[in-house]
Amino acid sequence: MLTGTVVFRSWLAVLCVGVLTAPAIAQKTVDLKAKFPPERAYYLEIDTELDSKSTSSMGNFDMTLHIKNGMLGKISSKGKGAKVSLTIDRAAISFDSSMGPSFYDSDIADEEHSPQWKQIHAPQIGMAIHFELDAKNRITNCTGMDAIVKKIDETVGENMFWMFDKPKYTDERQKKRWENQALSIFPNKPVKPGDTWTAPYHEELGELKDLRFDCTYTLDRIAEKDGRKLAEISFKGKAPDRKYESESMMPIGNINVEKTTLSGTATIDVDRGEVLRRMDHVEIAFSGTLGPKEDAPKTTSNSKITRTYAVRTVAERRAEKKENERLAVAKKKEAERAHEERRRRFASARQVKVNTAIRKNPISVSDSWPQWGGPHGDFKADSIGLADKWPDDGPKKVWSRDLGDGYSSITCDGKRLYTMYRPTDVEKNKTDEFVVALDPKSGETIWEFKYEAPFVEGMDAQFGRGPHSTPLIVGERLFVVGSTVRLHCLDKNTGSVIWHRDLMKDFNAFHMMYGYGASALAYKDTIILPVGGEGQAVIAFKQSDGSVAWQSQDFGPTHASPFVIKVGDTEQLILFSKAEVAGLDPKNGKLNWRIEHPTQWGANISTPVWGEDGTLFISSAYGMGSRGIQLVQTNGKAEAKELWHNRKMKIHHGNAVRIGNFVYGSSGDFGAVFFGAVDVKSGDFAWKNRAVGKASSIYADGKMIILNEEGTLFLAKASPAKLEILSEVKLCEDRTWTTPTLVGKWLFVRDRHKIMALDLG
Repeated sequence: MLTGTVVFRSWLAVLCVGVLTAPAIAQKTVDLKAKFPPERAYYLEIDTELDSKSTSSMGNFDMTLHIKNGMLGKISSKGKGAKVSLTIDRAAISFDSSMGPSFYDSDIADEEHSPQWKQIHAPQIGMAIHFELDAKNRITNCTGMDAIVKKIDETVGENMFWMFDKPKYTDERQKKRWENQALSIFPNKPVKPGDTWTAPYHEELGELKDLRFDCTYTLDRIAEKDGRKLAEISFKGKAPDRKYESESMMPIGNINVEKTTLSGTATIDVDRGEVLRRMDHVEIAFSGTLGPKEDAPKTTSNSKITRTYAVRTVAERRAEKKENERLAVAKKKEAERAHEERRRRFASARQVKVNTAIRKNPISVSDSWPQWGGPHGDFKADSIGLADKWPDDGPKKVWSRDLGDGYSSITCDGKRLYTMYRPTDVEKNKTDEFVVALDPKSGETIWEFKYEAPFVEGMDAQFGRGPHSTPLIVGERLFVVGSTVRLHCLDKNTGSVIWHRDLMKDFNAFHMMYGYGASALAYKDTIILPVGGEGQAVIAFKQSDGSVAWQSQDFGPTHASPFVIKVGDTEQLILFSKAEVAGLDPKNGKLNWRIEHPTQWGANISTPVWGEDGTLFISSAYGMGSRGIQLVQTNGKAEAKELWHNRKMKIHHGNAVRIGNFVYGSSGDFGAVFFGAVDVKSGDFAWKNRAVGKASSIYADGKMIILNEEGTLFLAKASPAKLEILSEVKLCEDRTWTTPTLVGKWLFVRDRHKIMALDLG
């Protein structure tokens, strides 16, 4: 995927635009040689449009990217050369794909800005990069990138785009780009119409590393317009046949380049030696594999890029900025009007009582959290006596300790806490997974079970290697499934193995891109897991020995955890699969109903939300949004009917909680992020709160406990009218994607490396 680095990649091509001057020319001959002015200020604008289409067994991916960037330039002579300073004055990005839209524009303050783009680009505004050139246009020095990187680092956190692009933000890389890009449009020798010259051209926006074109430029003609002599140039290029490496977020192996073309035109003011306009068209097509192995899934990619460079006056830029400020004020007023309209609409909405409990874990007892979703499977606890407000430094911290890497949430049987992790040691992190039992009063380890789970080639570890799944407590047993789909049944008192199944080996189970994440479900004497594949979308294993009780359906693999509900007197196994949500008979896997819900890469992650009124709420990111589904029983059979669908609420990998007729959760993937309230009957928003960000949450004692990904814990009251934040405290420094666990008045929280206990009484 392309990221904000493309903004900077274009600067180097622009440095040559309008900064060179030439002496007077003969009627039919142009001699463009560098002649640096004593000092000049200008505004450089680059407008880039990219259209890319990719296909693979993981799904198709179409995207469009529109980038508009501007730098305030200043050039001054230095000896026989020049000194160039470019101050970043605008970064505007509009991104749309099958994952959904996102955007950022530094000119227009907007609450809908994508946080990922904003984190990278907002710190760059006002920063400068400096170049020194000799008389032959060779760059002798480049500085400024270290300061830009430092400033971005201060705000960016673990932004996936920045993690990928940061290594490219170096002075040396910018120096090479300057030396090998668009300066070649100036022949630096006398030329007349029909003459050609050649030079390399490096394309930095595609997915192929070091993509170089052998480019031929032609002076088509010299014309006069508005009293100016204009040199009109055209050019074409083709990349030489050679082996290429991938330069994308998902590395491509075994690349076969099928098409690389470059064409374009430019108009130069002959007397000033200034490029008035330049337009490049690039097309890149290749095929490869998702990973280095020859038998890895195949992928193809076709990208078309159009890039326009232009020089404008500083005065024109000031006028544009003033107009954008006016538009920003108007947009803010419209957003406030819409917010007020929603507030009035839902101000009188009653918080009706609706039971949201799904099938309880068979061993559910008071003061326990035995499974994913808690004692009732709906992220609600029966705790009472929780504080209505915390001290300024937060609730009392009972204990805190290092644990290890992973996002596995915490379960509890009242005696022990159970979770999973990988060691922080780099090498052991690649091979070992641990299941651990802790003393809830002290955090001390009671027992640990280690097993080998080497990360499989082709899995992406940029967010960590997991584990992601939550341990399940059933009686005296603990069921756990790791990133590489190894299912263990352990004695919960000792950690000893009762039985084990390697689902990748036994069933060719797919490990998913970032590692398996669904949590096991207990149903009668079986354990149910989504596996994926023909005839085995879901498999029920006998709790006693791990043998297969039944396997059924042909759906693809999924991140989402299954659960069982009742529609009338009919039990339904709810499976939120790769491209659909379905209701199955939990006794045998027979399909009762199915509603399509496809997302990019089959990434349905968030657990659906159920209410006894028969409404099922599902939500996904990656462009799909949410659905309300009504389930009814007709003639002894469950049937499903879609109530509504929209793309407004997009829960990425967090959870949602239903209170009355409203679902509360965090929406956002690559676009705007907010915590919102959605009417399950209509899909309409009651409100959006942008102070919380991307978060997970649980509900108890009339209050919501919300933990965002940056490690801030909120205590709040949620109603159709508003989210009232009662207290908040910064708890963690590492990414906190794990949903917290509440047992009695104690809250257990973990980030990627630490675990802690808090007293909320």
